[in-house]
Amino acid sequence: MNDITIIFLTINRVPEKWAEYHKSVLLEAIGDTPVITISKKPLDWGKVNLIQDKEPCVQQIYEQILRAAKIATTPYIAIAEDDTLYHKDHFAFRPPLDTYAFEGHRWGLFTWGTPTYYWSDRISNGAMVAPRELAISSLEERFERYPENNLGELGKEKGTKIDRKKSMIFYSNTAMIYLSHKGGLDPLESSRRKAMGKVQAYRIPYWGEAEEIVKKFI
Repeated sequence: MNDITIIFLTINRVPEKWAEYHKSVLLEAIGDTPVITISKKPLDWGKVNLIQDKEPCVQQIYEQILRAAKIATTPYIAIAEDDTLYHKDHFAFRPPLDTYAFEGHRWGLFTWGTPTYYWSDRISNGAMVAPRELAISSLEERFERYPENNLGELGKEKGTKIDRKKSMIFYSNTAMIYLSHKGGLDPLESSRRKAMGKVQAYRIPYWGEAEEIVKKFI
């Protein structure tokens, strides 16, 4: 996959044992694809490690993506987050150069309560595959017009003066899994008030039992 760069985002709030497991899963999924890591604490892997020296917030997610996208040289970028498990199927997808793409085959998993996978119909930055130049131009416009940049995922800037670009949802053969935990930026997660989607399962293909995934985190 020499036409895409992985932008890995972490604020180093996940347990160390999970971070090591997550790294091994991600590297298995991407092979020798170049990675730009962005972290609060220095990391010793990836092509480049950028340090996020500002307090974590939604705005910072987009600021860091823009930093990394400007360093990357490939036509495409893909976001990888430290609380999401990826499979190689996801990173094989390429949208048109005028379109943002978001993975729709995603199962959520709480790190508290009865371990249960759930599916809900929503998109996420951590599931984005995007043309690099398109992401740069959109993010620069966002910060120029709306410096706080709390506008949601790229291509979804409703109710703004942003020149909205096209977006799409794609479904890989193998799912990704995103974990909700107290170290996340979502206040509903830190307070454990987040609700599951109505489609639920204890076991899914490839990843297996939800209980076994949670054990790797807690």
